[in-house]
Amino acid sequence: MSHFENVLVLCLIWFTFQSSTLGQSRNEAGFETTPVEIPIVKKTSTRPITSMDLLRLRDFHGMQISPDGKHVAFVLGEAVYETNSYRSGLFVVGVEKDSKPVSLGTAGPPHWDEINQWWPEDPQWSPDSKFIYYRLKNTGTWQVWRWKREGGRPVQVTHIEHDVHSFQLSSDGTKLFLTVEKPSAVDRKQLTEHGILYDGTIQEGSGKPFLDEIIEARGTDTEVWVHDLLSDREHKATEEESEVYCRSKYVPSAKMFTPKEIEEQHIMGVKISPDGKNVVFQRGLTDPSESAWYTYPLFLKSTRGGETIPLTPGAYYVDQYWWSPDSKQIYYTEYKPEDPKDEHPSKLMVVASTGGKPRVVLESSGFLWQYSVDHSGQLLACTRENTTTPPEVALADLSTGEVRTLANANPEFQNLQLGPAQRIDVSGKSGDQLWGHFVLPLNYEEGKHYPLIVTTYRDGDSFLRGGVGDEYPIQVFAANGFAVLNFDAGKTPTYKQGDFETAIRWWSSPEEGLEAAIKKLAEMGLVDSSTLGITGLSHGGEMVEYAVSHTNLFRAAIESSAGGRDPYFFYMGGKFWYKWFADMGLGGWPEGKSAENWRKLSPALNADRIHTALLFNAPDSEYIPGLQLFTSLEQLGKPEEMFVYASELHIKNQPKHRYEIYERNLDWFKFWLKGEEDPDAAKAEQYKRWRELRTLHEENEKKAVTTDARPSQR
Repeated sequence: MSHFENVLVLCLIWFTFQSSTLGQSRNEAGFETTPVEIPIVKKTSTRPITSMDLLRLRDFHGMQISPDGKHVAFVLGEAVYETNSYRSGLFVVGVEKDSKPVSLGTAGPPHWDEINQWWPEDPQWSPDSKFIYYRLKNTGTWQVWRWKREGGRPVQVTHIEHDVHSFQLSSDGTKLFLTVEKPSAVDRKQLTEHGILYDGTIQEGSGKPFLDEIIEARGTDTEVWVHDLLSDREHKATEEESEVYCRSKYVPSAKMFTPKEIEEQHIMGVKISPDGKNVVFQRGLTDPSESAWYTYPLFLKSTRGGETIPLTPGAYYVDQYWWSPDSKQIYYTEYKPEDPKDEHPSKLMVVASTGGKPRVVLESSGFLWQYSVDHSGQLLACTRENTTTPPEVALADLSTGEVRTLANANPEFQNLQLGPAQRIDVSGKSGDQLWGHFVLPLNYEEGKHYPLIVTTYRDGDSFLRGGVGDEYPIQVFAANGFAVLNFDAGKTPTYKQGDFETAIRWWSSPEEGLEAAIKKLAEMGLVDSSTLGITGLSHGGEMVEYAVSHTNLFRAAIESSAGGRDPYFFYMGGKFWYKWFADMGLGGWPEGKSAENWRKLSPALNADRIHTALLFNAPDSEYIPGLQLFTSLEQLGKPEEMFVYASELHIKNQPKHRYEIYERNLDWFKFWLKGEEDPDAAKAEQYKRWRELRTLHEENEKKAVTTDARPSQR
């Protein structure tokens, strides 16, 4: 999953789960201390890509250019199928042409976030560009370690009793400011000896034991500590030191924003200018009076207070942003994939700190992200990728506009056959603009109509790997005779609280766009519209459920976890979900005043109209919200199957699970869309079950010929 997809997944989760970012997620994947290696691979004859190739792809998990602009440090991660584990590696590469990456050894265990993504964390350089600091876990707790740029054994720097959650090197390189987990004030023994009053704050789906949920809900807090690199001593930060740290971490003071402003205006990502006079920040625009779409534009404000200046009005998606060294300009990345005429939707922009019209600084084919800037502000390390090239380390020179590769972490891919991708743009019935990338099967024959698999819910110019959640191997599908459409859900519409007719566009608009896209591809003579499949995770899972319960388009479907848009989930979701559903126009008892709206949305309440073979690959933390739909289909004799994966969260990260899901998803579509079975004897039981499901499906379809009626299209 690309960084763009990662961020947008989390944007959706921000509106739904609001999980804590402090607690370490539950994870059963192992860790091997053997460092990642980048092999030397010669160019040979090519072969079709496989699921194992995708599983073993090396991913970037943080990078930073040295202050002097001469080296780039980066972290790589790699899945190891045989041991169900991961490896990591810390590398340094020079910016001179033909420089080779040098391994500094392992970078320690993955930094899993609250939904089990290996989230990037940048290594930090010392001001003299001689040392690299990084946070790893080697002695039971997360601590800061230090490496020499040239190599050698790393040295543990901090020795705090509890986990270090983040750190920042002081500008003079003499101190480390640490965010450290405070000891819990909750008496666990007392909680275990008494009943706990349920107040609705515990949300289903976290995968954590109930007692852990209670303790976290009551407050996992942090405090600031200081490690003096000169004396090698540590102490809890003074009020003055905490203020310095907050400035370095861009934490807004009460003078800039009140707590009420931060909450109500969704203020985030505050960054203070080097001269300390201004701040730039993002606001989440969720009110339809401010924006027709959920957007996160940039704003500027003086640190002394006063007027707020909008810097990027109309921008769809702003990601990274930073100040120029002289505090006169703000650089930011902007992504506008909705414009089909824009050949470079991913751009680096700059705007004056006084406001005015932004201008383009850098644009390049493909997708550039994870920028890191040297002290001059002219050299930028970044990750570059495109639809058929995995991410690689690149260097951008703002003085010349040149972008060149520094390190290719996956040289094996030069010997793999990948299907080229072409962009497709459509307009739904409501006029919403939607888009995707279409991949033809390998060895495409002109004039032949191919079965189509749709992956959802984000699309861009990034590497077409496995869709959001990385469970649907796009290029492997193409290597096995499928056409694939990686389809974007489009902009997320804002709506007034309780306005169901507008809120339902979250689901109806993508479905309308999908119909238009499929029709367009069929008219182009590329796909067989009678053999269609659809997949999705998170909001993509909701798209799957809405499509199969509101249209007859798809013969087979797979979702990675339940959409949770059924009355059953309302009853178990807790207070946060009560409010979320009410805002969507689904408040109150589902059998009460909102019953009609539930009937229009809920896949379970429309299960009798579903004619699609549906496969669930669910984590054990999220399968319960899907049981109303699963049980409804089962009771109606519909073809469906569910696999539940132990010790997994929203994103499944165990290598053996990931590979198994890749392969089963391929088998499922080959069976239902092409009538093909893998002769592997180990899969005999699988196909026995599926043939029985197909017989059941055929019998149901005969009965439904004269009785079926589709729900109204919205």
